[in-house]
Amino acid sequence: MPNKKCPTCGKKYSGLESYCTKCGIQLVKDENRCSENKTELCRHRIFDDEDIYCCYCGSLTTYAAEKQNK
Repeated sequence: MPNKKCPTCGKKYSGLESYCTKCGIQLVKDENRCSENKTELCRHRIFDDEDIYCCYCGSLTTYAAEKQNK
């Protein structure tokens, strides 16, 4: 199931929800967090903020790449 989050408060959902239970705002699909998107599996992969490497291609996740560039 796709991961979704509230664009206002950032609360995350992974079920069939369409609206935030706190804000009532329509949820948006969480962006892909693989920095390379080398494979078909990478293209739709969403990682947690603490994940450093993509489990499909071994590249840094977007979050890890952003931290490394700071």
